[in-house]
Amino acid sequence: MKGELTKLVAIVSFAAAGLMSSIAARAEHVQADTPWFSGVPLQSLAKGPISSSLNSSQLVWGTSLTVNSLAATGRGFVTVHLTDIEWPQTLQSVSLLVTDLNNLWYKVDGETGANGLTFSMNGAANLFVAVFARSQDKYSPGLYHLQASFAPVPLPAAAWLLLSGIGGLAAFRRKRALDR
Repeated sequence: MKGELTKLVAIVSFAAAGLMSSIAARAEHVQADTPWFSGVPLQSLAKGPISSSLNSSQLVWGTSLTVNSLAATGRGFVTVHLTDIEWPQTLQSVSLLVTDLNNLWYKVDGETGANGLTFSMNGAANLFVAVFARSQDKYSPGLYHLQASFAPVPLPAAAWLLLSGIGGLAAFRRKRALDR
């Protein structure tokens, strides 16, 4: 009986340790550098409907984590601008994370600069844009502005010309077959 109890305790301990390490390592959970939100699934923090563009300002008192959803509907480019408005004072820290929870990860500590963060998408994906900010102290607010958008890659003019030429040949062939 004592041997079985020891095995059971070992199995439960092993399972608990594996569960804790997998939660800490999983990409879809907020990492430990965000103290009050560590271990929380990123999807549960997303606010608002999913769209192909974001334009919001956030007032920060103390510590703030804001997660927005961004839809990339196909091939194209995603551009993200994060700016500390410095009103009424500069934020102590601001970080940006853009992820699809699989293989896409872009992290920027600080503002993104005048050109912003731009990267290409090879296909459709739902992205999460997370901003972690901290004001100088809990009594003085800070303000940042986040702007993100997805721009699809248009079909080149040569492809449209090729498709219209093929369509014209098919129509000509069909008309010729009806005339016989």
